[in-house]
Amino acid sequence: MKVGLLCENYFPTLGGEQEHILHLRRLLESPADGSTPVDVRIIVPHVAFTTWHGPADDGFILRPARSWRIHGEGSESQVTLSPAALPALLRIFSRERFDLLHIHAPCDVGLPTWALWTFKGPIVGTLHSYFPPHDARRHLAPWYRYVMGRMTRVIAVSGAARDTMARYARFDSTIIPNGVDCRAFAVGRPMARFADGMTNILSVGRLEHRNGVELVIDAFGVLARRRADLRLLLVGDGPLRPECEARARRLPGHVASRIVFLGAVWEDRPDLYASAACFALGARRTSFSILLLEALAAGLRVAALPAAGIARAGDHWSLVEMASAESPEAYAEAIARALEPATPTDREHARAMAARYDWSKIVPRIRRIYDAALAVG
Repeated sequence: MKVGLLCENYFPTLGGEQEHILHLRRLLESPADGSTPVDVRIIVPHVAFTTWHGPADDGFILRPARSWRIHGEGSESQVTLSPAALPALLRIFSRERFDLLHIHAPCDVGLPTWALWTFKGPIVGTLHSYFPPHDARRHLAPWYRYVMGRMTRVIAVSGAARDTMARYARFDSTIIPNGVDCRAFAVGRPMARFADGMTNILSVGRLEHRNGVELVIDAFGVLARRRADLRLLLVGDGPLRPECEARARRLPGHVASRIVFLGAVWEDRPDLYASAACFALGARRTSFSILLLEALAAGLRVAALPAAGIARAGDHWSLVEMASAESPEAYAEAIARALEPATPTDREHARAMAARYDWSKIVPRIRRIYDAALAVG
């Protein structure tokens, strides 16, 4: 079987879709269950970058055209609008002769659009996103219906992701959640620079409104006034970084000095989890949250906001210390609860929950969707 994995978002930018595609490729090519390996190509755009994050490209990463970074609805993504993408994709499809195309976030404008118009074989689509109802999206319903109609099979990473699109189009789908590399996050080692007796609160995510980083900073400001031993490690970059840094500077000096902006991190992430006493997840909306799985795989307790989409995002959310409201004070109380020392049983429960989502268990389920799509033809 030869499969093309196509998406707008891939390394060197960082995010959940990027990691999903990376691990899916690895376990399709080297199955953990002994099944026949799949021949995989990843089709993604060229992106502008200052620092390369993630694995280096190899001959199986195909980049047909350049994309632009766009911002909207409190987040950011890529969009490939160049007309050169169309003939480039046609050449790729003609040369590679994929048995099946797997499009991640198929409703995104850009490469998914060009692919929907040009690929002639079975298409599997994975819905990754949650967004709240919005009047403007009703005008896009014909497009959503077209996209869903082009799918041979549809995967949603959660009930929240499925229900988001079900507002606008009718389709059958299978829920297969995101995965996590449990071993990688279980073997992290505390970083020497942060093993100085301070108690570290870790937060990871793009610095954008959707991820609530300003609330993480404000909640830390509430807690740090009470406890001189706390430090906040902020991992990520994004459009709100200047605003977040300015927000931190407005706090009292003895608090601001304990907020560390680490920028985007890739390889050292497991060691940062191992350096933390708890994890602060500031997302305002979620379809699943790979970051939550990573924290659980590392055995950490987690504090989160009452984000939109949580009710249908997955049972791993049951282990979270949930803030009672989206306010610095309420979130500070949730973080304080998560900072209470984790018992061996707490860590065991967290890692057992993450193990249910290990990639070795997720990818065989995706393989079964491929088989079903190929059977339809």
